[in-house]
Amino acid sequence: MNVERSKKIRWGYLALGVVLLLCLGLIYAWSVFRAPLEAEFGWSKAQTSVTFSVSMTMFCLGGLASGMITGKKGPRFTLTACAFFLLAGFALASRIHSLAGIYITYGGFCGFGVGLGYNATISTLMRWFPDKQGLVSGITLMGFGFGGMLLGTLGAGLITALGWRTTFLIFAVAFAVIMLAGAALLRTAEDAFVEAVATGGRKKEAVEEIPWREMLRRRNFWLCFVWAVILSAAGLAIINEATTYAAPFVNGDLTRAAALAGMVSIANGVGRVISGQMFDTAGYRTTMLSISVVYIAASAALTASLKTGSVPILTAAFLLVGLAYGGVPPVNSAFVAYFFGRRHYALNFSIINLNLIAASYLGPLCGGGSYAGIFTAILIFAAAGAVLTLLVKRPVRT
Repeated sequence: MNVERSKKIRWGYLALGVVLLLCLGLIYAWSVFRAPLEAEFGWSKAQTSVTFSVSMTMFCLGGLASGMITGKKGPRFTLTACAFFLLAGFALASRIHSLAGIYITYGGFCGFGVGLGYNATISTLMRWFPDKQGLVSGITLMGFGFGGMLLGTLGAGLITALGWRTTFLIFAVAFAVIMLAGAALLRTAEDAFVEAVATGGRKKEAVEEIPWREMLRRRNFWLCFVWAVILSAAGLAIINEATTYAAPFVNGDLTRAAALAGMVSIANGVGRVISGQMFDTAGYRTTMLSISVVYIAASAALTASLKTGSVPILTAAFLLVGLAYGGVPPVNSAFVAYFFGRRHYALNFSIINLNLIAASYLGPLCGGGSYAGIFTAILIFAAAGAVLTLLVKRPVRT
């Protein structure tokens, strides 16, 4: 094994991983498909919103399955399975005529497929970068965050030109081909390389190497899990309402409102890289506390926007929300790798990702339908997140 050559090759794998996660970010593009389906079938917003909740739940379950499979069969098998689920999900979604149909196809098949590919890609890349866990988590998850925005724009254009059924078919073939290409190209780092690189940067070495059952007995895991639930819910509370809230600021112009809401997505991607790099350089506590501070600032800016009707203040508020929300996933990823090790990372990471199920239901419930209530809930969640962070204890290296 040539360590220096492998160090160069791994950056190519990182670039490939970003491309794969850009495509898998389609899970966040549901709002683009919702409008044409509501128009054609007369479904309500509440009915179509269930699809997103189903897809997020299946995404988490797919990640859990991926964690169990990838460690045994490798990323090639898991990414091939991902390609199958995306092909089946989008192709069958192009034929639906009922709510149950879209829940099963887009929500179930596509959500599960995205979870398979997401976990397999990130867990494989983390093995290549034991010395840069936070940075690599941030870069890969930035791709995942930007994917929803880019694919949403692409999907909107295709729907306008070709209709939503044809768009689903195009996505079925395109994503299956891309995932199969990823399966053919992505490789797992050898154990010798991981150990050689890890010992070159002791600051990033895992504190322990423990399996999931032992991880679930650790107080630190549950503190981080609850932290992730409430701070993810804080971001989703705004993401779920961003376009609707922004519309009155621009005289009801939905295009401009959507552009304003897009600030959350842009900052989301940037926040993932910043928090990932901060985890490597400043440690977990500083990074987690910083996310709470940014959320507090976002709550203040959102409250000010509500009182003033100012577009610049709203823009700043959306950017702050995106930065804070984007910081949560890289912390989850790097926290699990640092506290519980790389040997069992794929499954351990998929378990902590289950926080998204609770967050995806908690977020839209925040504030009881009142914008002022939502902004207050964000402030409370941020304060609670800071308290939880201070309760996390650095374990003794064994």
